[in-house]
Amino acid sequence: MSKRSIPRRGVWAVIKRQFRLMVALMRDHRVPIWMRAIPLIGFVYLISPIELLPDVALLPFGILDDLVVIILCLTLFMALVPREIVEDHLSWLDAADITIDDLQDVRRLPPRRGKD
Repeated sequence: MSKRSIPRRGVWAVIKRQFRLMVALMRDHRVPIWMRAIPLIGFVYLISPIELLPDVALLPFGILDDLVVIILCLTLFMALVPREIVEDHLSWLDAADITIDDLQDVRRLPPRRGKD
């Protein structure tokens, strides 16, 4: 398996790409339902009033445990999804990014003049 060459991008572009990949994988019927439940469990923990470390008492550490749970759930999800499915979605995302970048580089053409 060859290494995928990833162009240099900003942090927000990488986060946006990973978010789009996660949404695409969550919608894909080839990914088993039990795998799709893993990120949802992390999200439920995030909005749940039950916490390992209370946010109010240990402000920086209370928020840190939420972050750790979300990162663990998302990492576990990405590790369990079959690589072929991830590669398929990455190729579509790369193609979409190239198309959008190309369209942004195109300059507006002058209006066509009709032959009278």
